[in-house]
Amino acid sequence: MIAGILAVGTELLMGQTVNTNAAYLGAQLNNMGISVYYHLTVGDNRLRMKQLLKQLIDECDLIFTTGGLGPTLDDITKEVIAETLGLEMVFDDHSMARIKERFKLYNRQMTESNTRQALFPEGSYILDNDEGTAPACIVKVPNSEKRIYVLPGPPREMKHIFTRHMHADLLKRNNMAMHSKYLSVYDLGESSTEDALLDLIEIQHDPTIATYAGDGKVLVRVTSFNTDAKIATERVDKMVKEIYKRIGDHIVSDQGENINDVIVKKLIEKNLTIAFAESCTGGKLIESLIQVPGASKVINRGYITYDNSAKIEDLGVSPDTLSRYGAVSHETCLEMVKGVQSKAKVDIGISITGIAGPGGGTDEKPVGLVYIGVMFKDKCYTLEHHFRGDRSMIRQRALNTTLKIIFDLLKE
Repeated sequence: MIAGILAVGTELLMGQTVNTNAAYLGAQLNNMGISVYYHLTVGDNRLRMKQLLKQLIDECDLIFTTGGLGPTLDDITKEVIAETLGLEMVFDDHSMARIKERFKLYNRQMTESNTRQALFPEGSYILDNDEGTAPACIVKVPNSEKRIYVLPGPPREMKHIFTRHMHADLLKRNNMAMHSKYLSVYDLGESSTEDALLDLIEIQHDPTIATYAGDGKVLVRVTSFNTDAKIATERVDKMVKEIYKRIGDHIVSDQGENINDVIVKKLIEKNLTIAFAESCTGGKLIESLIQVPGASKVINRGYITYDNSAKIEDLGVSPDTLSRYGAVSHETCLEMVKGVQSKAKVDIGISITGIAGPGGGTDEKPVGLVYIGVMFKDKCYTLEHHFRGDRSMIRQRALNTTLKIIFDLLKE
């Protein structure tokens, strides 16, 4: 089945409100095997709303609207749906009684305009809203099996209506099963990921493959739709095995997990502790792991040794090393990681020092030069990297690379 989502509200177009409803509905429908072809947003304009509704009715089996169910004159979603379908607006006594009761419950005065919320396109299947005053409804498109699912705009109310009233109805209408896996790819850009999978993507039919990039991670979605759930699962698993053959070294999860979540999980499983000494990343590394629940079981401490004096006092880096080789060097990075492991008495020590820019670079040591130190059991080494971008990008790329190094260490 094909679905389209129409979010109504001028505030969405102006950026005053972020449209989280479309993302939620898209994910829910996708999980039910319903293909979402459109996410559209329109202001409180009758003509433009009608134009988009007609387009969605022509091309989709299911149309979802969010917003425009309030009591004010610009809340016109139900009216426009009725006009578009050639239906009358009908007053519903049950809804009006519930609206009055809700105002009474909260000791608020109901205005005359709230009666508009009890008007619906004729023939609507009306859905009670236990989280707000605006009831929702399902409208059947005349002379077809198509449906318009009319939802309130506030996310809490929208989710309540969808999960309580609409989810079961949609499962009955859609006889397709869907199975997906989401491969989290790190240390490999979106274009490189796509190149490695290009022949699979070009011939894709079932399962389908799609890539999405953001914050250092490339997400590869593999999805199969089938009337038989077992067949859908088998097809996805077969394709995932092929993808692992090609880029398996860069995949950290087949559940879409972020690398920091996976690292904390692995540290807990292996009963290993870790500590950090950061210079150019300024605490971003330890922060990325601390935000994961359970991190307190494995993360010991972190030093932000931005100034040379901090490297000397907190980590025991030799002043002679700093004088001879500089703060950004293999030698200093090595002493930093030895110092943090010695201080913290942990299983794994990690250090980072680099030049994030925009100033401070030289021909010998350009902006983007970063050293990462690792100490684990009998291993102690540093790695040199050269990152491009502005200050923020260099720091983020240093973070992402270090996380991948830790993941690989734990995988071994």
